Amino acid sequence: MLEVKDLHVNYGPVNAVHGVSFAAGESQVTVVLGPNGAGKSTSLRAVAGFHKPRAGTVELDGESISGLPAHKVVRRGMSLVPEGRKIFFPLTVEENLRIGGYTASRASGEKTMAEVYDTFPVLGDRRHSAAGLLSGGEQQMLAFGRALMSQPRIMLMDEPSMGLAPTMIETVMASVKVMVDKGIGILMVEQNADAALELADTVVIVTRGETTWTGTAAEARADKTVVHAMLGEAALDES
Repeated sequence: MLEVKDLHVNYGPVNAVHGVSFAAGESQVTVVLGPNGAGKSTSLRAVAGFHKPRAGTVELDGESISGLPAHKVVRRGMSLVPEGRKIFFPLTVEENLRIGGYTASRASGEKTMAEVYDTFPVLGDRRHSAAGLLSGGEQQMLAFGRALMSQPRIMLMDEPSMGLAPTMIETVMASVKVMVDKGIGILMVEQNADAALELADTVVIVTRGETTWTGTAAEARADKTVVHAMLGEAALDES
């Protein structure tokens, strides 16, 4: 279980996040929604160890990981799938995956890689191809696979549907569901609210650097005014 309480993060003199709280459990999807500039991605990166919080607590399975650097956070059982995927284009698919598994033993890494290829067969088919030759959706699957190589209990995902065609968004979200079914907890920042709510167990809305609403996906859909007030009328499909 990941628990974040009253997180504060600064960019220099700017207090970008000043009161974000959320939780993510194993085998569940927690979706963080909010307008651009609300502090969602900053919060995720702070939890993952890429920004040091100014205040607040981050706990994983009851143990504080507040302020730990990213590589130590990974060793504790949590990995980040960054915005824009950030894969290494000149390297092969398999080389990208091996980078993700740097914390695992060789035997364990080989076993996990086989599981990644089983989960994402296209990666197995293209294992010796340069990652830059993959389509956008395939690159997102590679980013998922790279994160899985560290054998996380919790995965943080920053805008996994960004830049993808609608049909590929469905494929990517289906991949997220597969990981949840394996027992992994997902904490996802996503602008495509309608797609995210199809998967979500819990919804957290962040505006202006703080958490302003938390509830179930069913509650968010039942009271669309809640999400509309935060994201605008185009945020959800009105059908």
